[in-house]
Amino acid sequence: MASPQLGDVRLLGPSTGHCASGWTQTRYRRVPADLEDCLKMNLLSVTVLALTLIPVCAAHVINIPVSQTIKTSWNPTGILRQTWKASLEPLPQSARSQTRSGPKRSKPSVQLLSRPALPSELSQRPSSDRFSRPIIRDVKLTNYNNEIYYCTIELGTPGQKFDLAIHTSYPAMWVPSVHSPDDYSLSHFHRRYNNASSRTYQPKVKMFNAFFETRLLGGYWSQDTLTVAGLEVKNQTFGEVIVEPNMLEDMIFDGIFGLKPRGVAECAGPTVFENMVWQQLLPDRVFSLFLNRYYADGPESTLTLGGTNPDYYSGEFVYTPLTAPNRWQFKMEGIRIANHDGVINSTGFQAELDTGTPFIQGPRKVVDALHSMLGAKAHQGWPRTYSFDCSEVDSLPDVGFILNGLILPLTSKDYVIKEYKDGQVSCYSALQGMNWRKHETPVWVIGSAFMRAYYTKFDKDRSRVGFAKAKHTIPFIPS
Repeated sequence: MASPQLGDVRLLGPSTGHCASGWTQTRYRRVPADLEDCLKMNLLSVTVLALTLIPVCAAHVINIPVSQTIKTSWNPTGILRQTWKASLEPLPQSARSQTRSGPKRSKPSVQLLSRPALPSELSQRPSSDRFSRPIIRDVKLTNYNNEIYYCTIELGTPGQKFDLAIHTSYPAMWVPSVHSPDDYSLSHFHRRYNNASSRTYQPKVKMFNAFFETRLLGGYWSQDTLTVAGLEVKNQTFGEVIVEPNMLEDMIFDGIFGLKPRGVAECAGPTVFENMVWQQLLPDRVFSLFLNRYYADGPESTLTLGGTNPDYYSGEFVYTPLTAPNRWQFKMEGIRIANHDGVINSTGFQAELDTGTPFIQGPRKVVDALHSMLGAKAHQGWPRTYSFDCSEVDSLPDVGFILNGLILPLTSKDYVIKEYKDGQVSCYSALQGMNWRKHETPVWVIGSAFMRAYYTKFDKDRSRVGFAKAKHTIPFIPS
């Protein structure tokens, strides 16, 4: 039988194991084409191979040079090459008889070094840290005028604090950088990230750019330690914004905390939520949102990482599967207005959850018909807005979104926005009319006006979203 040639290989499936010291880990393993011959290696080859790999692997684990591990002049490489060739080529009869009657080869002497002591900072860690298990974490959110919800995080070592708005329709995280040009000045209350002050900062050779509220941001990607709700996320990738940071002057928050699943070519590394899961900081790939009303009594707005918190909802969840791989998008079955016959948009429509907007946005013709039934006044502009007589708001009917045969109703307190200006109050609808291009499929934007009424569960493990009654809302209604 011919010896295997250099190019005579097969590609097997992905390899997830770690390689020995000095080897390069690749996606595929190369093996001899004749697998049966590999399995016929004689006992001597297996013994030599095992005795060679044991000290090498031990040296790799305790991070010492392999040359210090094997204290012998014996040449394992040459023996392995000879026994490998012998296992593939049949020996002459004379050689076989000599092999059987020859003296046994003595075992090589191998000396393993003792494992070095742990560094002092690791040996002094409390036992609760060394044996801690992933648990569900609550992140407190601040409600800014029912328009945006933001949390406080720390970046770097030592930590630098930032207020980041949570966005379920945006994947990345970004903060303004201290290295911005002089002509881009931030307002005094905005914090800026200084990578030179962090011991755990790592640069990435990639430029960062993104659109935020129709304006272009630019900068570069970086890595650092992120701390939020007691979780320490190592090597978190985020954008350092150095171009157009002055657009933040009118904003109460510093940057963005993206919670959308990452798509192809999005971000230069794992999202915050992905990193939390991969570093085994959370028990499940689930997060949930409770969004309170501005100036309302009750619990604080909360982002729950790793599961749900029953303190913020009651009853059972109604679930619906996701209809897009990298979005929190699902299908609704229509809209019904209380005390009115028929269903608006009865063929159903696609919808995406977006905490970055306080509105609910849909096709203009459908939203026009809905507000005509509510007695609202339409206003020109993009997006199209609608106003109500404030004296009639309390008597407006509920607007229900149909999901899995159930109506999830919104009261007038949920879908009417009151605006106070110059001592006057105006009442606007949280539902807005939008236009899509002819070749585009309309996808409704379901913003915080809807999620204030319903505790929302984002379940990536089962590719679904779920809604339960928030503590301050009315129950579901059968359709």
